Amino acid sequence: MQIPKKPRYEYAKHVGRDFIKSLHIHSYPIDPIDIIYRMDWRLEIDDLCGEEGYTFYNTRNKQYCIVIDNGQNVSKQRCKFTIAHEIGHILMKHYTTFARNTLDDHAYRVLDIEANVVAGELLMPYLSIHKNPDKSIDFLAQKYDVSYGAMVTRLKFLGLHHLYEGTNDTSVACEHISSYHT
Repeated sequence: MQIPKKPRYEYAKHVGRDFIKSLHIHSYPIDPIDIIYRMDWRLEIDDLCGEEGYTFYNTRNKQYCIVIDNGQNVSKQRCKFTIAHEIGHILMKHYTTFARNTLDDHAYRVLDIEANVVAGELLMPYLSIHKNPDKSIDFLAQKYDVSYGAMVTRLKFLGLHHLYEGTNDTSVACEHISSYHT
């Protein structure tokens, strides 16, 4: 299969939503470590010298292994997002469809964006968020156990940030969030 030229946003959203439904997840926050164990994957924590995480597929035992950095200065929310991001790569079949060593920077970025979209659906599901338009960004960040910045980025990606303007200092936060889509 050829690497997509642009991120497949709609497909990635549906992959994340369908996965949540398949696991019968109805309460939040979602624990991505629980997902790893439910799927019979492995999680390892190691010193990755600054890299946040990666995943490999063991063809011998047909099992995914997600490895995350044991960094002392990494927040719990960042670790959760890194794990969800790696789960996104697995669900999008990036590790079984594309050889990482054949990717140029653009292709790598496309696949990372797709994994971020899936991670956003896992940790901050649209179907749950849109039911809380009267809540603050802080409330939502706490409900889904993500950082304030991740919540703002997610709301912008979903086109819902305008519903929350004035509930927190979103204008300042939105200016500092890059075009990084979750």
